[in-house]
Amino acid sequence: MNIQDNLKGFTDDTWLNGIGSLFRKNGHKNWGINLSVYPFDQNKTILLLSQAPITVRKNVLRPTKNYSLQGETLSFNVENAQNWEVDAINNCPAWPRELKKEAEQLCFVVPLESGTTVFIPQFEMARALFFKNVYLSRSCLDHGVLDREFGIEYDEHDPEHVAVHVREHTTCADNMFKDYSYRRFLAWVLLDPEARRSYESISQRQLETGKSRGLYRIWDFQFEPPSMNGARLKVRGNWDRDTNTFFVYEVSGIENIAANVPEEVDFVSPKFFVQEPDGGSSGGSAERAPEHEVEDESGESKENYPVILQGNATTFEFAKPFNTRKTATKTKSSGSRGDGDSAQASSEVSTEEQGPDGNLASADWDGLDDQTEDTALYESRFASFFKMLEILESAHDFDVVKLGTRKLPKVGRCNGHTMRDDSTPRVWTAVKISFDQASFYLLEVDMSDAAKPLSTKVVNAPFGNKIIEQRSEFEARLLKNSLNWPKAYLDEICGADNHSFIVHPKTQKAGEIAIGDIERWAANVRRNLLKRGLFL
Repeated sequence: MNIQDNLKGFTDDTWLNGIGSLFRKNGHKNWGINLSVYPFDQNKTILLLSQAPITVRKNVLRPTKNYSLQGETLSFNVENAQNWEVDAINNCPAWPRELKKEAEQLCFVVPLESGTTVFIPQFEMARALFFKNVYLSRSCLDHGVLDREFGIEYDEHDPEHVAVHVREHTTCADNMFKDYSYRRFLAWVLLDPEARRSYESISQRQLETGKSRGLYRIWDFQFEPPSMNGARLKVRGNWDRDTNTFFVYEVSGIENIAANVPEEVDFVSPKFFVQEPDGGSSGGSAERAPEHEVEDESGESKENYPVILQGNATTFEFAKPFNTRKTATKTKSSGSRGDGDSAQASSEVSTEEQGPDGNLASADWDGLDDQTEDTALYESRFASFFKMLEILESAHDFDVVKLGTRKLPKVGRCNGHTMRDDSTPRVWTAVKISFDQASFYLLEVDMSDAAKPLSTKVVNAPFGNKIIEQRSEFEARLLKNSLNWPKAYLDEICGADNHSFIVHPKTQKAGEIAIGDIERWAANVRRNLLKRGLFL
């Protein structure tokens, strides 16, 4: 992978070839990682542990051109990773280059039914499992950090509900709780007994096996993996056909991983608040610069919402989804949600701990690509809409075909992809509805958080199918238009006469429509569609 954001201190087109021991100077808190890099003749050959999300063999740092991914790919199922054997890298026949710094680092040895033996460096396995951002990377060697920063309160009346109390002194940036993918991942680390034991084994093993040498603490990385029974790993690396061994550069995906976590998880903090739009404009957030100069060795960052940098995003898929919410009891007026574009952020950023005296904008790596299929968790928000469609079918002889429900994606610094009240995903759904010789597409966005009213969008067939085919672009336009239907875009791809809207019935509480109102809603939809059908 090419890291487009420039890590300060390295020369252009630096190849990261090997990962050695970790070290920390006595009296200091930051751990460094010894690297083998090319070109050899440069002053910097280390990264701080906070850069673990991008510390991957065969990465190119400060690239001046596009580089292809090195190595071959392989996928395999896991049968109890806790039974994997352990060996040193220099005993792997597929180790592509003898690099002194990493020769004694430890690998998991995984024999496959096909006869191939896979060697996974333990640091890389931990990176793929846990090192998704700066906080999770840096904190792994802070012994007892999870107990100090989070309190767990189980619901004695409901075993499928738990509250995670975020302590006020936490060093975890707020963006982790706003992002439902990271909330779910953090819930897994905190609440799944195997995942937590595995994460905490990193600091425990350092205490047990690290060595003090002069002014430094030196440690060859090791940890205890969770069992991951039934999970599937996707890896990239060097395949030696003569010995049928495979040396892993990168674990790029972990699929079907079990999570022993309650179905409903609330994250609670006295610092959390719900934004209350007051009709004004918050002006959005600073737009990311095309490239950043990332400082990782000196100075603290400012206390602000971090610039998100693209790391090696490992795909992560839980076998069974569970729902998390950011729960707040306080409100804060902030104008409209800043979903539009705005000024550009500083190009100089720091990934080190935030502090009031910092002189650089804060930054964080995004190393998580959550592919968990979880839309079923949110479809209930369309219960009234689906009931209205049932009435159209049963009472008015309409033919209705549901086309699926999707989560709105992250788009730049737009916030509209999450619900304002609990930061869960905002979803939208589409249906195709037909009667006589006329067909229409109905588009509905979940606005049950009372962010703003949004009518049902009606699109004449076959133009509605164009929207479905271009749904990613449609979603981006919807978000950039501050959760208003993107009229100019719809005019362009459908024609101004081929889309309209139907208002929702008024309700006392957002998202709740009485059955009598649903029946009147169905009658209104029928009347509007019949009228439009006459002019097709």
